[in-house]
Amino acid sequence: MRFRALGVAAATAGALALTAAPAGAAQNWQAVSTNSTWHCGAYKTHKVSDNVKFKVCAIINGSRYGQAVLVVQNAASVAVSISGAVSGNFGSNVDCAGSTLNAGFTRGCLAPTEYVGNESIFVVAGRLRLNGVDDWYYDTDFYVP
Repeated sequence: MRFRALGVAAATAGALALTAAPAGAAQNWQAVSTNSTWHCGAYKTHKVSDNVKFKVCAIINGSRYGQAVLVVQNAASVAVSISGAVSGNFGSNVDCAGSTLNAGFTRGCLAPTEYVGNESIFVVAGRLRLNGVDDWYYDTDFYVP
């Protein structure tokens, strides 16, 4: 009976996940700086605040490995509470730990690096929880030459 309950709990958790692939351990937010290996969607305003924007990015290196990234920018005059998740279609998935994002800061949550290969479409999606409210950045496609 205990195994059956665990199976039901696991199935429920899987249904609630950002994607069907398992997420990694919660990742901390870090300072980010984009360059030519970063491919990002446009910033989206979070539904909680006009001053907090977020986007998803794909970092692709010369060896065709990629990372999914959730980037958050706080232009508000106060600190906000953030957490979330980011996923890519090649298994680059992670939960983003709860953190305080101070006014004027930009931070990113990077998923693990995964091989994406040549002539692929790397699809990235993200969820940002801002002060307890979720908003989604739906699938954004990035071409890997």
